[in-house]
Amino acid sequence: MLLVGWVVKKITGAKAYFVETFPLEMGERVLWEDALADAYPIPSRQALYVSYRRLTRSMVKVTNCRIIVGAKALFRAEHMVLHVLYPADRQYPEQAKSLGGGLLSVGYQALVFDPASIVKQMSEKPPYIELALDQDVPSSVNLRAYRIYTDAIDTFGLQFVPSGVSPPSPLK
Repeated sequence: MLLVGWVVKKITGAKAYFVETFPLEMGERVLWEDALADAYPIPSRQALYVSYRRLTRSMVKVTNCRIIVGAKALFRAEHMVLHVLYPADRQYPEQAKSLGGGLLSVGYQALVFDPASIVKQMSEKPPYIELALDQDVPSSVNLRAYRIYTDAIDTFGLQFVPSGVSPPSPLK
């Protein structure tokens, strides 16, 4: 398995990125992060009754431009980037317009979600945030939504910068 991964990496040029050191865009700042959250893409075709157990601890970092999700890497302390979610009303990368979402080219999957359809389910156990994925973007094929399970749901908030508008300068 490791040999196959190494060969794919050499052929495609994919690189491993980690949430803790993931490069931010100019003017991008972190709004919220949770190192004990769990994040899952929800398929559009699934069993009637599905239980999502908290098997792995992910890290979710919300910025004013996107959401970065990673999972603990084998034998590493850092969280490897699995998904980067972009709001549909902003400019998103070309990787999101391909079927794999950039998984084999950049090393993570770029997904696009509708920022107007964010739902906080605080009454559920465990509480979660559901982001509806844009079905018109090829990277979201067979994915209906993206869920972020977190115990810090009351502090979760999004303030995305609309496309074409420069981000505000940080307060001093």
